[in-house]
Amino acid sequence: MSPRAYLLDRFRSDAGVLRERAESLRSGPPQPGPDAVTSARMADACDEVVAMIEALPENDESSATIAALTALTPLLERRAAASSEEPPVRSVFAGAATRIREIAEAEARHQQSLASKDHEPYRDELIDDDEDDNA
Repeated sequence: MSPRAYLLDRFRSDAGVLRERAESLRSGPPQPGPDAVTSARMADACDEVVAMIEALPENDESSATIAALTALTPLLERRAAASSEEPPVRSVFAGAATRIREIAEAEARHQQSLASKDHEPYRDELIDDDEDDNA
């Protein structure tokens, strides 16, 4: 699953769960955590995150996708700051920025791992060539 697809799935799922929670709170007994109105606002914030990610062009190249996602973090951080009066809503935007940073870091580690694996066989060939020259 691509990073873009993972994030879309994650925030769509979160929005669905939060809407179910809001509905359950409206028709049932109180539960610990955010109330129905706050849960609905959090679901709306998840929808906003999904819309931001969907607005990014789909790209087959991982580095371009990561760059586009990373470019969203300042916007998400501004949305989090603008939602400071509602900490649960703020946490949706801040959480999205954090997820994107984590994915970018994981992808960078993965690319470094691939680069080092690609480099090692070449190094091994050089060692083997040196041994042949000394024979």
